Amino acid sequence: MLLERCVGPVDLGDKPLVQAQLEKLWIKDRERLLSCARGHLALRDYYADRDAVLAGGKAVKK
Repeated sequence: MLLERCVGPVDLGDKPLVQAQLEKLWIKDRERLLSCARGHLALRDYYADRDAVLAGGKAVKK
């Protein structure tokens, strides 16, 4: 899961959007961005823990 590619931004199409549509799409984009960021941070933490243990230390507690 952590190695999956992040989903890109929502396709806005080529037609004008009303405020309510734009807000829904903005929320969806924010959810995708946060999900992607959390995945990258989890992967970074995994590697940091792994490297610490391999170097003879202890895993970092969060």
